[in-house]
Amino acid sequence: MSIKALRFVIITMVFFITINSRAALYEIIEVSVPSEIENLGNYNEVYGVAIIPSVKGGNLGCFAISCNPEEFALAAETRVTPDGYSYREESPFGMDRSFNYIQEYSDFKNYCHRELLYSTCDIWASNHWISWNNELVGDTVSNALAFIENGNFDNKFNNIINRLTFSGEAIGNQSIAGGTRNTIVSPILPNGSAELGNWKQGRAWAIDSTNTYAVGSIAREEFNENGSHHTSKAAVWKSRENPVELQWQSGIANYGGLLAQGSMRDIVLNDGYIYGVGYNAYGSGNYYNASIFRVLEVDYTKPSSWKSIIIPNARSKINGNFVHSNSVATAINNNLVVIGVAKRSGSKPENGAANNRLFIVNNASESNPSAIFLSGGIFFNSAGGKAGAINNYNEIVGQLDFEDTREKGGKPRRKRAFIYPYNTHGTNFTRADIFNNQAHFLDDLTNGDSINTPPGISSKNNAYRIVDATDINDAGVIAGTALRCTSLNGEIKEYDDSTHNSHCTQGVERLVAVKLIPIFNATNSDIQSRMLESESRRVERNAGSLGCFSLFILALVNYNLYIYRKREKHGNN
Repeated sequence: MSIKALRFVIITMVFFITINSRAALYEIIEVSVPSEIENLGNYNEVYGVAIIPSVKGGNLGCFAISCNPEEFALAAETRVTPDGYSYREESPFGMDRSFNYIQEYSDFKNYCHRELLYSTCDIWASNHWISWNNELVGDTVSNALAFIENGNFDNKFNNIINRLTFSGEAIGNQSIAGGTRNTIVSPILPNGSAELGNWKQGRAWAIDSTNTYAVGSIAREEFNENGSHHTSKAAVWKSRENPVELQWQSGIANYGGLLAQGSMRDIVLNDGYIYGVGYNAYGSGNYYNASIFRVLEVDYTKPSSWKSIIIPNARSKINGNFVHSNSVATAINNNLVVIGVAKRSGSKPENGAANNRLFIVNNASESNPSAIFLSGGIFFNSAGGKAGAINNYNEIVGQLDFEDTREKGGKPRRKRAFIYPYNTHGTNFTRADIFNNQAHFLDDLTNGDSINTPPGISSKNNAYRIVDATDINDAGVIAGTALRCTSLNGEIKEYDDSTHNSHCTQGVERLVAVKLIPIFNATNSDIQSRMLESESRRVERNAGSLGCFSLFILALVNYNLYIYRKREKHGNN
């Protein structure tokens, strides 16, 4: 081989290795909809909502041991159209204290204009009104069906799963066609039920790790000028015992038509105390504010013994100014770290968006807890999202704005799923180091093959873009939802390239339920962020994009070629 040919081969190999040796921390596993759901009706979208708890792998979870995806059951829900208003929420959009925004189509549009600020509110309102109007007229075709991977779930009319127990049982709520909109689904059921008329609605959100207590809300009928609706209270119960309904801090169910609500979304037991998180009603206006609930376990049956502690800087009214439309603490872990969101009021947008601000409370046992609003890195100023879950290694997953375009007078921002290894008490630093101790979009952690990545994951992962992460267990397995590139005949296809905003020219995008399995022995050296399409084109045009390592290799190649020439010259002489 000539020197010129040898040099060409080496440079080509270096370029190929540098550009194409991409890596990944997770394998994406799509969860199929079971045949019984297929037989019950049509659906357009599938959402991953919960993952079975697991402590497999110890401190490093599935990064330290090869995990079989089938070990981790995922719960999912299907949708035909978006919820009229969320089946999960006690009140419309988590903030409509008078139930004023759901009386007719124009009310949905008004809510969108006032709180979301989109220019596309006609479309948004139409999509949500279809589902709500179907409920109002008594349509018995289910809009929301749920299932548990390789498990059982008894679907009724519309169905919600919020969590799974260690044994794979569902915690949530479901509605009965022609009857109660929401009744409790849980292996720990209280005395009474909505169906028996003990209350109007009930929801279950979580069960503690000892399987002793379940938490959620109990709703009772209340009237205002908009008709028959309900108030609700944060509630906790043991199996077949009367639910303990916690008092509103406002002290009044109906203030001029503004109906009080409360909800407990998660629970942990710690040092003889029960800690719950959620929201409660405060002030004469029954504002819905993120709260931490606390009581000595021995006193849990006494509503007066419970403390309902507001998170001051996440509340609706701050120093007399109406800053947030509502706020809620969504989860708490064994380290007493709390996560939640505060919806910025439509009258107080930030950088053109009335966003859901993500926050963390470091210690739920503090008498005056404060919200730390996430910022820096992927959490750009005015980034909104959802706080999905936090495990006991302080790994937080959820959804976040991926772009910073103005929603006011525009359209909703594109969103993607994220993970954040939060640094506080209880964090395992070896595990956090796998993520370089920083937050990432999950799309950046599912990008490509490496020595530690089993063959084929690159092309397999490239058929998906992760748009939401709703749950994470201690093994590090994540439940989420992804856009999948799909041909018109249903065959899974790769996106055109590995960039964030790549096109699916071989077909169309579908929303599917997925779980993300950590790859055994993956490290932070296996992280290769996806580029944007425009950045990718620049790389293709610029030879300088090889990077410092590649330039070093090329220099080494040139040096070796120099030595090769000298030896060849001396040999010829």
